[in-house]
Amino acid sequence: MRSRTSTVSQKNTMVIYFARNHEQSRVSIDFWCTNLKIQSTGHCRRISPWKVIWELFRENMRWS
Repeated sequence: MRSRTSTVSQKNTMVIYFARNHEQSRVSIDFWCTNLKIQSTGHCRRISPWKVIWELFRENMRWS
């Protein structure tokens, strides 16, 4: 049985597909907030989901 929280978070998530070198990367972005875990400190910070999309687009363009 799913909890209400998991159902709500699933409804507010958009999945984006990026193709790179014949491979497909799946990126899931939560539109309420996106938490980026900083590996060196183990802390999280909130970033704009549109910033995530922009950075992924730039990275994808760099490899094409």
